[in-house]
Amino acid sequence: MSSDYLELFWTLLDLSKYDEVRSSIPKNFSWNILHPQEKTTILVRACRFPVDGRNEDQILDLLEWLIKSGASTSQKCGNSTISSQLWKTNDKANTTISVDYRGHSLMSYINAWREALHGKPEWKHRFDFLAKVIDRIAKASGQLQRGNRSAVHEGIVDMWEKFLHAKDSHDLDIEAADGHVTAHTHMLMEASPVVQAMLASPMQERQTKRIRLKDTSCSAVTLFLETLYTCSSQGDPDYQTALSALDLAHRWQVDVVVEVLADFIEGLIAEASFAAIAEHAALKGLDQLKKACQRFGSENAAIQDQLGKGKFPKVVQDLFREKATTQPVKKRKCF
Repeated sequence: MSSDYLELFWTLLDLSKYDEVRSSIPKNFSWNILHPQEKTTILVRACRFPVDGRNEDQILDLLEWLIKSGASTSQKCGNSTISSQLWKTNDKANTTISVDYRGHSLMSYINAWREALHGKPEWKHRFDFLAKVIDRIAKASGQLQRGNRSAVHEGIVDMWEKFLHAKDSHDLDIEAADGHVTAHTHMLMEASPVVQAMLASPMQERQTKRIRLKDTSCSAVTLFLETLYTCSSQGDPDYQTALSALDLAHRWQVDVVVEVLADFIEGLIAEASFAAIAEHAALKGLDQLKKACQRFGSENAAIQDQLGKGKFPKVVQDLFREKATTQPVKKRKCF
């Protein structure tokens, strides 16, 4: 990796050009590099306080993306003589708080800041931001652990994609609500016990090599197949299509596709999509997706307002309803 590229990377990160950082990462990127002057790790360098809360989501998204991409939360900073500082602009001399970078991993750096800010109400918004950072770290780390995912060379994915699009060898017709999609019988039978049962029994599907899905669009079936064959998509599916593909994967018991699509849908949670995604997560028992919906809903004023008015389906309301989990302790008089 050239020094010119590394200089560009650190410059973009220092200037908070987060979208540019994400788009400029090459395939051979080395995640264990340290900042050339401050000797900080990539994650510690990226973990900075937002400016008046304006770029909070960008910082959280970047940290999550960096961890998912391969940046280590346990890597430690070098012997830096520089510290990170906070102060009130109207009284810098008396309000400055410092945390040294030296020897810190991401979590120890965050904990050092939490200790420095604890009990200081004037810095509560910074303290609360660090709690959000910890939540994102846990989310990204949990997604890495689920399914033991491995990086696959893009050339391999290209070959899987060619296999997906090799229509001359397709021998299964899927009749969707708005058209037809084809695939390989053997691929679907290996992936889905439901499809295997349909095609290995005297059912009509075995005779015709056709499966009818009158409640699923072609775009949703295509997304399901893309995920199954390549664990990726060339398109930019909206949340309705992704949820419909998730429904199909869940109905056909293709657990790995359910997991991958649930992770993808997590990034589509917004005010407009919240109710539908939260309902799917609750009904299908998708714990990580439920937690993501709870986290989003608890931080969004509009969602909180609608929850307070009971505007969402019961299963969504229940995600935010506190339930008594313990019985009161009985007091007994001992003799």
